[in-house]
Amino acid sequence: MKKTLLTTAILLTTITGLRADHGPGTSGSGFTTQTAETLQLGKWGATVSHDWTEFGGLNSNLPANADHLDLIDRSHLTTFGLSLGVTQNLQIGLNFGYYAASGTRQLVHNHGADEHEDGHHSEEHHAEEGHGHSAEKLPLASFDPDGWTDMWITGKYRLYRGPAGQFAIVAGVKVPVGETRVFDSRGGRVEPASTPGSGAWDGMLGAAYTLQLSPSVALDASAQYTFRGEKYDYRLGNRFDAGAALGWRVLGSAQSYPQVHLLGEASFRHISRSDSLEGLESSTGGTVLFLSPGARISFSPHAGLTIGAQLPVMQDLNGVQVETHLRISTSMNISF
Repeated sequence: MKKTLLTTAILLTTITGLRADHGPGTSGSGFTTQTAETLQLGKWGATVSHDWTEFGGLNSNLPANADHLDLIDRSHLTTFGLSLGVTQNLQIGLNFGYYAASGTRQLVHNHGADEHEDGHHSEEHHAEEGHGHSAEKLPLASFDPDGWTDMWITGKYRLYRGPAGQFAIVAGVKVPVGETRVFDSRGGRVEPASTPGSGAWDGMLGAAYTLQLSPSVALDASAQYTFRGEKYDYRLGNRFDAGAALGWRVLGSAQSYPQVHLLGEASFRHISRSDSLEGLESSTGGTVLFLSPGARISFSPHAGLTIGAQLPVMQDLNGVQVETHLRISTSMNISF
């Protein structure tokens, strides 16, 4: 195995462009599923979101010839978003975030040297049993990936609004302004899969559909594809997201507040293998299916709070990778 990277880190560094709309006046039934509704002309929407993710063990045993593996215990991603209704059917948005993680470390091939060339002693840990071969004590170099993520500029255009629901197309471009210069305790540079920014320009294209099933129940469905760019002779795998979500208002009416909505979402995510100078990385990419229950409280027509848990019910990851255990998502939205 040439290298083993962390698919979950790839997911985290791009989530800022993939959040659902939860702003007042929108259905926003999911956590990553998009709604086809748009902000009214001249209206602004602001969002602050936080994703706390806990990671479990490896999805398979570590091969004896492994020389690179990224490990992580937990991560926090705080996302800031601002949207504007340009017309009755066109909405533009700007999203960026701050990424912080703990327990981040890399398995490195030990050539017998415990010091850098400059004579400084390196910080080194050892792999625990269950993370790899129980008969070996494998060296781990820690690193600190905390920093600002890349920025997404997005647009949504509603093509149809009528008895059959609403349909919109969504598109976006990722501007590589995030932190990429991350080094481990041995002085080695951490690869883009595990840094807040990738250093590359990316593009996204998708579609969203919204249907009001009853006065109190709304359905959202969306799908989108992210095209990755190349930087530092490395290209993260392209990504496909799809999801469907239901929102059920159980307290309040369409005109009275507060309102309480129960939310449920099923979301699918597939990431292709990453590509480097050595070719496709065998232990990158894969498919994850989340089921996500949650709730949203709308305090007024201009403010709402959403919270929920994203539970991975299926993880089919390529090669050897760290699996996601649980993600808790919260989001506060205001409009003005």
